[in-house]
Amino acid sequence: MIMKKILYMAFMACFLAVSCGPSKHAILVEMRHPSKSGVELAGKSISVVYLENGDGVAEEFSRSLADGFAYTLENEYGTGEGSVGIYRMRAVDGGNYSSKDSLFNILMDTGSDVVFLVDTVEFGSMSVSGPTKVASASSPDSAYVNSASIPFSMKLYCFDAMDFSETVNSFTGTAIARPHVYSDGKDDSTVATSKAWKALGAEGWDAGVQVASSFKSQWKHEQYSVLYYDSQKWYDALVEAENFDWKGAMDIWITLLDSKDQMKRSCAEYNISVACYMLGDYPLAIEWLDLSDKTNKLPISDAMRKRILSRKK
Repeated sequence: MIMKKILYMAFMACFLAVSCGPSKHAILVEMRHPSKSGVELAGKSISVVYLENGDGVAEEFSRSLADGFAYTLENEYGTGEGSVGIYRMRAVDGGNYSSKDSLFNILMDTGSDVVFLVDTVEFGSMSVSGPTKVASASSPDSAYVNSASIPFSMKLYCFDAMDFSETVNSFTGTAIARPHVYSDGKDDSTVATSKAWKALGAEGWDAGVQVASSFKSQWKHEQYSVLYYDSQKWYDALVEAENFDWKGAMDIWITLLDSKDQMKRSCAEYNISVACYMLGDYPLAIEWLDLSDKTNKLPISDAMRKRILSRKK
């Protein structure tokens, strides 16, 4: 599904005054577009792979990051819990994990359409403040909190087997992780720092959620037109389209293709093209639009063709 229903209009009044030619009805929809990153993930299977290098803290952070990243994409694209596969891989000294060949081989191992690889995370120096008394402590052992902060940098590589350009998309970023540790307030800075390092791994989840936000779909309000005539079948198809039942509308428009009126046939063919576009079948949408143009080219055809071709890239 490439759209969200955002408005249901009462449009029966527009049926009352129509000419013998076709009338145009506008439908407002919210269309899914690729994410800010430019990567299109809708309808594709996804895997996330993170590298291990023997550093327990870094590995736990990367694992948590991969979990948060996968969870966010599962929710964004409605694919369900566990639908984004998570894998770990031992990093090899001198390995080039950003190369197309490396990522292609990893992708083939996962069996997914798109693979994300989280390279080894690099951390800076940790600083710890506190301890600060907690307002409502649950026990004496957690009456104080030390707040730590540590900068980190990461690299993320993405390879999409369905992208004919076979381009590796590389993303880099820096942020600050802020683990918190609780105590009775008697820990010195060395102990507090040690506890903060142990608590750092769980902070990867928030980092993963933040990184995944760049791969969420962008939704844009758009207006599309379908054509109709003053007869019951055309009205019935229009009601289906207005309810975003494009398959149902298309089934009705197909029954209207046997008309001897070239304009009516062209309008039905155009509407079927719109339905195919809404259902995500862009090649078939072009075929029906070509047929409509051949039968009797409509003034709105070129604008629809431009939209379809932009999706086929």
